Amino acid sequence: MNSLSLMNSKSTELEPSQQNAEKLKEKPAAVEAVQQPDNTGNGDSINELERWNSPRINSYRFYATNLSFLIMGMNDASLGIETYYGINYTTVSTMFLIPVAGYVVAALTNNWIHYTLGQRGVAILGPLCRLVAYIPVALHPPFPVLPCVMLFTGFGNGIQDSGYNAWIGNMQRANELLGFLHGAYGLGGTIGPLIASAMVTEGNLSWYTYFYIMAGLVVVEFIVGTTAFWGATGQEYQRRVRFEQGKDRATTRMALKKPITWIVAVFLLGYVAAEVSLGGWIVTFMLRVRHAKPFLAGLTVTLFWLGLTLGRVVLGFITERIGEKTAIMVYLMLSIGLELLYWLVPNFIASVIFVMLLGFFLGPLFPASMVAATKLLPADYHVSAIGFAAAVGGGGAAVGPFAVGAIAQHTGVQVLQPIIVGLLAAITAVWLLLPGGFRKGGLERARELKLKPGGDVKEAWSWVKLKASLFGTSTKSNHEPLYHCPIVLTALSIMAPTSASITALAPFKPDLHERAWASVPHPTLPLIATAHSKAVTVYSLSTASAHSVLTGGHTRSVRSVAWKPHLHPGNLCLVTGSFDSTAGIWRWEGQEQEGGGLEVEVTQQTLRKKNNDDSDDENDAANKEWEFTLVLEGHDSEIKSCAFSPSGSYLATCSRDKSVWIWEDIGTSEEDDEWETIAVLNEHEGDVKAVAWCPDVPGRNSIRSYSSDVLASASYDNTVRIWREDGDAEWVCVAVLEGHEGTVWGLQWETQPREGGLFPRLLTFSADNTIRVWTLKQDDEAEESATGGTAGALGGIPNTMRRSLREEWTCTAVLPNIHTRDIYSVTWSAKTGMVASTGSDGIVALYAEDSEQDTNGQDQTMSNTEESKQSSWRVVATQPGAHGPYEVNHVTWCRRYDAGSERRGEEEMLVTTGDDGTVRPWQIEIHAPS
Repeated sequence: MNSLSLMNSKSTELEPSQQNAEKLKEKPAAVEAVQQPDNTGNGDSINELERWNSPRINSYRFYATNLSFLIMGMNDASLGIETYYGINYTTVSTMFLIPVAGYVVAALTNNWIHYTLGQRGVAILGPLCRLVAYIPVALHPPFPVLPCVMLFTGFGNGIQDSGYNAWIGNMQRANELLGFLHGAYGLGGTIGPLIASAMVTEGNLSWYTYFYIMAGLVVVEFIVGTTAFWGATGQEYQRRVRFEQGKDRATTRMALKKPITWIVAVFLLGYVAAEVSLGGWIVTFMLRVRHAKPFLAGLTVTLFWLGLTLGRVVLGFITERIGEKTAIMVYLMLSIGLELLYWLVPNFIASVIFVMLLGFFLGPLFPASMVAATKLLPADYHVSAIGFAAAVGGGGAAVGPFAVGAIAQHTGVQVLQPIIVGLLAAITAVWLLLPGGFRKGGLERARELKLKPGGDVKEAWSWVKLKASLFGTSTKSNHEPLYHCPIVLTALSIMAPTSASITALAPFKPDLHERAWASVPHPTLPLIATAHSKAVTVYSLSTASAHSVLTGGHTRSVRSVAWKPHLHPGNLCLVTGSFDSTAGIWRWEGQEQEGGGLEVEVTQQTLRKKNNDDSDDENDAANKEWEFTLVLEGHDSEIKSCAFSPSGSYLATCSRDKSVWIWEDIGTSEEDDEWETIAVLNEHEGDVKAVAWCPDVPGRNSIRSYSSDVLASASYDNTVRIWREDGDAEWVCVAVLEGHEGTVWGLQWETQPREGGLFPRLLTFSADNTIRVWTLKQDDEAEESATGGTAGALGGIPNTMRRSLREEWTCTAVLPNIHTRDIYSVTWSAKTGMVASTGSDGIVALYAEDSEQDTNGQDQTMSNTEESKQSSWRVVATQPGAHGPYEVNHVTWCRRYDAGSERRGEEEMLVTTGDDGTVRPWQIEIHAPS
C-alpha cells in the first residue's frame, strides 16, 4: 500500500491492498496532507445553497417570481359580480371552487414539468393559462362560462405557486426571501380590492373592466418571466438536483408516501382556506354585520391584505431567528385571539384594527411552512413534495370561500368568524404533528435523526405521565424549580435500596451558544474536547474553562471527536469527523515539563491568571494553535463517528453512506502522520451511526484465532455488528446483534474488568427507548473450534460470503425503561460500573447492577423485552431537564480535577453536552444501602 508523507502537500489516491481490492476498487481513499487550512470556499460544493443574487441571473428571476405572486394576489379581487348576474352567494362561490381542479392537475404534473421543461416551462405556462382565463372574463360572458375559464387560472397559479416556493425555499435566508415573495402576493391582495372597489364605486365602471388591467399585467409577466427563466431548462434543472441518467427520480407518488408531505399539505389547505375566506368575504361581513359604507368596507379588506404583506416581510426576519415551528405556533395563538376579538367586539373601528393585526400575524404562516418543509424533506423531494403541498394548499383558496358562501346562504355571513376560528384551531393541531420540538434547529435535527411525525405530542403526554410518576408519591408539599441549580434528585422509594444523587456543577466556560454534539475526555490528561459547529473546543478539567479551540479544518459541522492514546503528555492528537464527509487529524505540541506534563502546564497557567502574573512564561501554551495536519477522504456522506483503537494504531470512521472505514497508522514516529485504508466494511443496510473499539481490559484476548482488536458498529438498520481481524488480515463480521426495534444510535463497551477475566460486555441504545446489555457466549467447544484453524481456511472467501455468526452474543439484560424518547448517549463507568444515559427527552438517568443477582459474572439471559423487567439492573437516580428545555446529545464519565474535588484525578463526574451549547459537569454521590 502506498503511503503519503506529511511533507507531500498534494492529494494522492491510494492503491488498495491485495486483501481489500474487492472493496476498494470502486471507492478509492484519498488522504490529503495539509500545511495550512484551506478556508477558500468551494463553489461546487453540493452543500452550498444558492443566493437570491448569486449567480446574477437569480436576482432577475427573483424579481420575476415576485411579479407573478403580485398578480396571483390581485386575482381574487372582484366586486359586484353577484349584482351584475343576479345570483346568490353559493353560485358566486363556484368561481372559487372550480379552480381547485386546476390546482390538482398542477400538483400531479408539476414534477414532470420541471424535469422536462424546467422552470422556463413554468414561467411560460403560468401566465399563458391566466391569460386564457382573463380575456373571456373581460368580455363578461354568461356566468356559467366564468367558472370554466377560471379552471386555467387554478392550473397556472398552481404550477407557479409550488415551483417558485420550492426554488426559493432552498436558498440561503429562505424565510426572509419567501417573506418578500409572499409579501408580493399580499401586496397584490391589498391593491387589487382597492383598485376594483375604486373602479366600481367611484368610477362607476363595470366589474369586468378590472380584468383588462389583469390581462395587461399578465402579458408583462409573460415577457419578463420567459426572459429571466429562458436558460432554466429541464436539463439544467436535472443538473441542479444532481439527477443521473438511469437513476429513478423522485416522483409525486414517492412524495405522497412521506407523512411530512401530507402534514404540510393539510396545514396549507386549512391556512389558505382561512386566509382567502377572510379576504374574499370580509367586505360582505363589514357591509351586512358591521353596517359599514361600501368604500370603508373595501378599505377594511385592503388593510387586511396590507397587514398580511407587512407581516410576511417583517416577521420573516423574526421567524429565521426563533425557528419556524415555534414561530408559527406563536403566530397562530395570536391570530386565534385576534379573530375572537374581531368576532365578539361589535365595533367598526375595533374590527378594522383587529383585521389588520390578524393579517399581520397570518401573513408569515405560508412562507414559514414552506421553509419548514424544505428542512424536513430530502432535497430531491422538494419540488414534488413541496409542490404538491403548495398546490393542495392553493386549493384551499377555492374550498374555503365556497364553503363560507354555501353556509352563509342559509345562516348569514356572520358564520364567517366561527368558521375561521375552527380552521385556525384545526391547523394548530396539525402543526403540532411536525417533529423537531420548539427550538431553533429542531427541524434540521428531526430530518437528520429521521424523527417520526407526532413524536412531540407523544413526548408531551409521556412527560405528563413521567411527572406524575416522579412527583406524585412525594410527601413534600412543594418542590424546587425543575431547572434550579444545584439540583439533587434521589431515586424513588419504589426502587432498590441503594440510590445516588446528581448535583449540577458550574458549567464550563464559555458557553458555545450553538448545538454541541459530544464531549470526549482525554484518556490520561485533564482535558475534554467538545465537538460543535465547524470547530472543537478543548476545555481544561482543572479550570472548567476553554484551553484551546480547533477551527478552520472543516466546511460543515464537526459531529465527533476522539483523542489518540499513548502519546507523550506534551503532545496531543485529535481526530474529528465532520458532516463534510472528511475526517481530520489535528496536532498540538506543548512544552515538556517534569512531573505532570500538560496537567502541570494547564494548572500553572490558571494559577498565574488568578495571581495576575504577567510573566512571559504564560503565553506559550495558552496562545498556541492546533495544526490541522491531515485530511482523510473517502466517505460519500457525513461522518457520524470516529474512534481510535486502544493502541492508537487503528482509526475507525463510519458514515451515512452505510460504510465503516478502518485506517492504519503507518507513520515511522509519534509525530509522523501517515495513514492508509486497510478495510471498507459495507455490510450494514442503513446509515452507520457509531463505532466503538473494545477497551484493552482482561478478557479481550480470550478468542485467540483473531487479533486483539474488536470493533462494534451501530446502524440505522436496527442492528449492531461485531468486527474482528482474522488470520489473513481481513476484517470480518463475526456477529450481528439483533433485537432493537429502532435505529441503534450508539454503543458502549464495558470498561471495568469482569470477574474471572470474562470478555467485556456491550451496551447498545436505540430509538426504541431501550438500552440492552450483550454478552459473548464462551464455552470450550467454541474455543476449540476457534483454535482449530478454520479462520485461516476461509481466507480466500470474500467478506460478504462469511456472514454466518462465528460468535454468539446474547442480550442478557434490558435496562429499566425511563426515557420517553430516543436515547442518544450511554456511558459505562470504569470505576463504579454504573451506567448513565441521556437523550432527546433531556433526562439523565443512572443505573446500577445488583451484584447479588450476578452469579460468577454471568448475566441473566433475557429472551425478550418483557423479561427485562426482572433484570439485575435498576435506576438509582434521574435528572429531568438536565439542559432545561433542550435535548441532551451526549453524556460521559470523566475524572475530576477541579478545586472542589477532594481526590483530584480519582473522583468521577458526569459531563453532559446539549443543544443549548452548554457543557455541564455533574457531581455524583452514591448512597450505600441502610
